[in-house]
Amino acid sequence: MTAISTTTLSSDTMYRMLVQSVTDYAIYMLDPEGHVVNWNAGAQRSKGYRAEEIVGRHFSCFFVPEDSAQQLPQRSLAEALATQKFEDEGWRLRRDGSRYWAHVVIQPIHDESGTLVGFAHITQDRSAQKQQGDQLRALAQNLNLALANMSQGLSLFDANETLVLSNARLHEILGIDPAALQPGAALSDILWIVHADPAVPREQIAETVRRSREAIVAGMAEAGGIVTRELPWRGRVLQVSHRALRGGGFVSTVDDVTERRAIEDRITHLAHHDTLTALPNRMTFRARLESALKGVDEFSPCAVLYVDLDRFKPVNDTLGHQIGDLVLQAAADRIRAQLGESDVVARLGGDEFAVLIARCHEMQDVTALAERLIRDISSPITIKGLQVLIGASIGIAYAPQHGLDPDLLLRNADLALYRAKSVGRGCHHAYEPGMEKVVQERRDLERDLRAALTGEQFTLHYQPIVDTGRHEITGFEALLRWQSPTRGRVSPADFIPFAEEIGFMPELGRWVLETACAEAASWPHELKVSVNLSPKQFRQADLLGHIAATLEKTGLPARRLELEITETAMIDDLQSATEILAKLRKLGIQIAMDDFGTGYSSLSFLRTLPFTRIKIDRSFVQDVESKPEALAIIRAVSLLCGSLGVSATAEGVETERQAEILRAEGCPELQGFLIARPCPASELPGWIEAYRRNHGAAVPQPA
Repeated sequence: MTAISTTTLSSDTMYRMLVQSVTDYAIYMLDPEGHVVNWNAGAQRSKGYRAEEIVGRHFSCFFVPEDSAQQLPQRSLAEALATQKFEDEGWRLRRDGSRYWAHVVIQPIHDESGTLVGFAHITQDRSAQKQQGDQLRALAQNLNLALANMSQGLSLFDANETLVLSNARLHEILGIDPAALQPGAALSDILWIVHADPAVPREQIAETVRRSREAIVAGMAEAGGIVTRELPWRGRVLQVSHRALRGGGFVSTVDDVTERRAIEDRITHLAHHDTLTALPNRMTFRARLESALKGVDEFSPCAVLYVDLDRFKPVNDTLGHQIGDLVLQAAADRIRAQLGESDVVARLGGDEFAVLIARCHEMQDVTALAERLIRDISSPITIKGLQVLIGASIGIAYAPQHGLDPDLLLRNADLALYRAKSVGRGCHHAYEPGMEKVVQERRDLERDLRAALTGEQFTLHYQPIVDTGRHEITGFEALLRWQSPTRGRVSPADFIPFAEEIGFMPELGRWVLETACAEAASWPHELKVSVNLSPKQFRQADLLGHIAATLEKTGLPARRLELEITETAMIDDLQSATEILAKLRKLGIQIAMDDFGTGYSSLSFLRTLPFTRIKIDRSFVQDVESKPEALAIIRAVSLLCGSLGVSATAEGVETERQAEILRAEGCPELQGFLIARPCPASELPGWIEAYRRNHGAAVPQPA
């Protein structure tokens, strides 16, 4: 099953969008070990470090020596990881060594697979508040000045619950006329003003006032003199704290924490949801599933549906990631529309979704849901005037029948999905015992495939390309072969698509390129070697550098190297592909379009991209004797290549009749079993000599 990566905003980009405009808070990211990886303007303002000075350093450099000695940096990360949030206040150090009082929030961030990728760190300089609080507790002489400059609203009540003083900030936060908060006002009267609402009956307001007063008084008594809570207030979030005084009475402070909570909520949302679809992510889905499984038994089962989109990769490759993202959003909406209130849908990554049916009384209800999902997802999706067709395959696992562990249940649903895709896609399949064998076989294949590269089990065979009109050998295509000590000879059709799926093809492709160039360097100097580039290999940033280094190392002239590239490798980013191909041609390398006509072929490709050869796909050659449309396509491509000055090569030629038709249609350059089967490099000199002897061709001298 292939997980398709789509172009979505990266975590780093989302982070910058969220925090770079915030200057009141130092907001930065830490890696799992505590090293700084991002730095916002607020952090530079409050701590004094520029980004280039601090990124890469451990965040323990902000802690005062006495806290570092107590292992506070390590304990704060450990507590954040254990509880999902660490919040504290304490002294921190600026770049110049000065101290400031900081309010700190640390939250762990996990990726879609639940792996810890780092921590979000929010720091607010609360030095002014700390100083003001100290001044208040110490009854400093400059009380009025301190109150006037506090960012918090403050009020002082005596033992009779009578207001002694309040500051202007309290009036601003609560939106109350300062005349209502004059010394001598009773707490109950002030609460009445705060809660007054013309739309609310007086009896209800009176009850609210009574409960609020009792909560303040009783809360301080029960909490040892201090009670703090957050309250929603007219679209804002207020943090209210009441502190009892030793001689009677109490001090109340009110802080508007709306912005801080909004940032924390956003970070929490990003940590638990998919940014593209806004659905819960894998980590959140697993937590929901784990909770649901606690109440499951044979009379109250639940079900997990593993949904994978069919035909999404061609859409994403040919129409681009922007369209692909919109398709994923549309699919998410269609899944969500079919679910009940207690059901959960999550995006697990790529084009994979999971659905939790927490209450599934009848299994036929689950299969009916699966059929509705397949039907709805398969309906045409119109995006920007384009009609896109995808599909869905679904694997189903039931609890407790197929397991009570969340990871086991997800794995079993995934196994069932693999079965559904293997039998034809566009269907659903429930888990059955024994499906684990398929997964194990895939794991064994991946292990053996990776070991084969280091174990020298791969070789290259070469199939000639000849111009039958002039009886000339133009080159050889390098074809990968795998001789496994345990599996025997493995067909490329079995392991190359799998290597692409697991991301191994770029590494394998580098070996093919280096080996082919080294072996071709000893051939007669007019013969080219053709090497296939996989789509992922073509998109690698170091492609040009690696090819140039390989040519220099092996001594093969650039004009004797031909790179075969498929349409799907280029169509996702045509501008970038054009630039890469132009640089390759500037080096003198030949460029062939492979499998022409089988994808989303466009004549604009031939006009804008610097190809030197077009390879007509074997499917047209095989049908050339029986299907007029295949013959028409070959005729058109041959004429087009002739007018553009580009070579045309027919692949998969197996019969003399096919060769006759191709030559008659202006395509004498052939490749296939009729000419020769692929053979190892050691057999090429004998084949070349025999071909030229039989056809009377001159034999060029070695380079």
